[in-house]
Amino acid sequence: MSVDATASRRARRDRGTAEAPERPSIFRMPSRDVVVDLAFALALVTIALVGFRTGFLGWQWVVAAAVGVILGTAVAHVAVVRSWPLVLTALVPVAVHFVLGGPVAVRGDLVAGVLPSPATLKDLAVTPVTGWKEWLTLLPPVDARGPLVALPWLTGLVGSAATYGVARRFPSVGGAAVAPVVLLVGSIALGTQQPAAKLVQGVLFALVLILWLVARAARTRPALQNGAGRQARTITGIVLLVVAALAGSFLGQFLPGTDEGSARAVVRSELTPPYDVAQFPSPLAGFRKYTEPNSAELYDTEILKVTGLPAGTPLRFATLDSYDGLVWGAADRASDGTPFQQVGSRIAPRTTGKDVHASVTVPDGGYDGVWLPIAGSTTGVHFTGVRSDDLADALWLNTSTETAVVPATLEPGDSYSFDAVLDETSWSAKLPADLDVASGGQTVQDTSFLDARLDAWTGQAGSPWEKLVAIAKTMTQDGAYTDGGTPNSYEKVYLPGHALSRLSRFVGSTQLAGNDEQYAATLALAGNRLGIPTRVVMGAIPQSGGSVEGKDVHAWVEVQESNGRWHALLPSTFLPDRNKKPNEQQLKSEEQKVGAQVPPPAGVNPPSVLQGPDQAQNATDIKKKKRNPLDIGAWPLWLQLLVLALLLPILLLLLVHALIRWLKRRRRRMHATTGPTPSRAAWVWRDLVTDARSLGLDVPRAATRLEQARAFPEGVAAEPIATGADTAVFGPGEPDADLATTLLADADTVRGQLRGSVTSWRRLRADLDLRPLLERDGQHRRATPRSLSLPSMRRTRGAEGSL
Repeated sequence: MSVDATASRRARRDRGTAEAPERPSIFRMPSRDVVVDLAFALALVTIALVGFRTGFLGWQWVVAAAVGVILGTAVAHVAVVRSWPLVLTALVPVAVHFVLGGPVAVRGDLVAGVLPSPATLKDLAVTPVTGWKEWLTLLPPVDARGPLVALPWLTGLVGSAATYGVARRFPSVGGAAVAPVVLLVGSIALGTQQPAAKLVQGVLFALVLILWLVARAARTRPALQNGAGRQARTITGIVLLVVAALAGSFLGQFLPGTDEGSARAVVRSELTPPYDVAQFPSPLAGFRKYTEPNSAELYDTEILKVTGLPAGTPLRFATLDSYDGLVWGAADRASDGTPFQQVGSRIAPRTTGKDVHASVTVPDGGYDGVWLPIAGSTTGVHFTGVRSDDLADALWLNTSTETAVVPATLEPGDSYSFDAVLDETSWSAKLPADLDVASGGQTVQDTSFLDARLDAWTGQAGSPWEKLVAIAKTMTQDGAYTDGGTPNSYEKVYLPGHALSRLSRFVGSTQLAGNDEQYAATLALAGNRLGIPTRVVMGAIPQSGGSVEGKDVHAWVEVQESNGRWHALLPSTFLPDRNKKPNEQQLKSEEQKVGAQVPPPAGVNPPSVLQGPDQAQNATDIKKKKRNPLDIGAWPLWLQLLVLALLLPILLLLLVHALIRWLKRRRRRMHATTGPTPSRAAWVWRDLVTDARSLGLDVPRAATRLEQARAFPEGVAAEPIATGADTAVFGPGEPDADLATTLLADADTVRGQLRGSVTSWRRLRADLDLRPLLERDGQHRRATPRSLSLPSMRRTRGAEGSL
């Protein structure tokens, strides 16, 4: 090898190094256009994220979303400055999500309070997949202190990266609006029926977006001479924006669906149907298992231990607001349409009053059922013990009836605490002299059998409330209390139940005789018959020390006031003294009249029908569903981490990597085999140069093919390919038809040499570089001289001399 050749190559390398553009710095002072795009992108993303306000309870989600927006914008800025390929730009936010999502959003199970643990990584991997459904099916607003906070964190991270990244990478005016508009529509659709901020997400978002689009459009306009017309154009734009904002604010209220009575259509209202609580038996049907005598022997047994509740506060098991002629049961939806919804550990307050924190323990041999005893308006439930996760994962609450259900069943040994707001004016141990009650109470069953007795009981009472008070006083003064006695007792004719047949006997007797079940069920039917919305509540009134025994379990009624609030009439307002037994002489006549009459059995036992006085309430066997092996939630933690956090991302990356490489090979093969030979040969060289640049080689653009070939590393035979392409394009006569295929084989050899000379990371970045796929066929074509002959023109057309 001659000294001149070596010197020439060294000079070319030195020249290439000297002419290489300086790598841009991410800390360089940004231009005005960058600052404008950054400000508008941050403003639009922030406005769009306001939609999470009604979906989360607390401020933690705000911090997570804000940090996500900042980091997403920073990632997009670095990606634009460093000219990262799109795939790498997409993968970096994923890495940021797993590295920083733990301390910023999830904040649970962290190592040393900072580093993500396997459980944290699992939450970060699973929540973006299944968290949306869980969030949409929980009662909003959801506690902002759990894994679901990863949703606003990830939305802010990805949304800001997409908004700012697209704005800086692509000069299109309208293209910059796609990401923030999609983000806004998504936050509204996934929100609640209560708008988060109509003016902010409506008018303000539109104004900011229009101003941004106007600013971006101004960059492409030709400059005005001496600033002529600039002031007039600015004033006109401002006036149009103000007029549009005022017109939209005024006319928007007349659009369909904007009136107060119309329900806002959101995803969560259509995602899942109301929870079917009819599958669980009515607790009122099993009232006698708490009485004496009874084989359950719960009368003098402590079934619950409650601490933290003020004395005399009623503990609610279930609100029973639906009567089907057999039992009072809990309806899937309350009278106002409120369904049972799954809730988390914290629930938004719905009323005002005294805040309390109570703890409940179920002792051995105590309470057993799906209805969760709570008090007041619950604002939070936290389970403890070995079954805490099973109970907390499926907690359903109706915020209108304040009834909670745990399908996993509360059992002896379980414990929990709850926060609630108590309104001590919402219940009465004595009948109020006056109460402004609502109207419209009714039942679907025919209760006309009550009319004769109601007329006799109400006497000269005037208003519906006065009549209900008169009925309650009659029950207290003239009624008798009986739990049915022993099998050999004279009270055995007083059977359990509150079906129409049983209540018809109850009110038709000379003397009312029964227990809480019959009295409360009858009073509720009477209230609805009088036009007062009335429902039954099954619960207990704890003793002064917080102990709840079977004798403390009662049933009472609630009437609705005109303001929509429900007022409880505790058992003392309508129940006779427990020691006041039925008249024995009357019992004999009743026994002769009715014998051992029992309520007619249903053709198919409904879940809420008790089948006997001594049988447990839970007549329905709630079978556990077999777990699907494809259900990710049923897998062990180590397997979930292995698949979701490691194998799945690796598999996805490998698939993307293989797809892009296959598309590039297909494109090169198509270029080398389709069209005239000169064009095919020129494309072989263009594809080789593009791949060389992806591998980090600085190949000059404004240069001939031979000049470009000299920029290739020493020992790489690129010049013969460049010479062959020039011969095909500019040479005399028709080139060999197989020339392009031969050049492609040589180019593949050179391509392999280039890949072998760089690092694995550089090869991966080159494989994921999408720019070779986005290059159009018509780019960089040279003009065809008019003096060329027709064959030469045909060979030159479509061929490229340089890149």
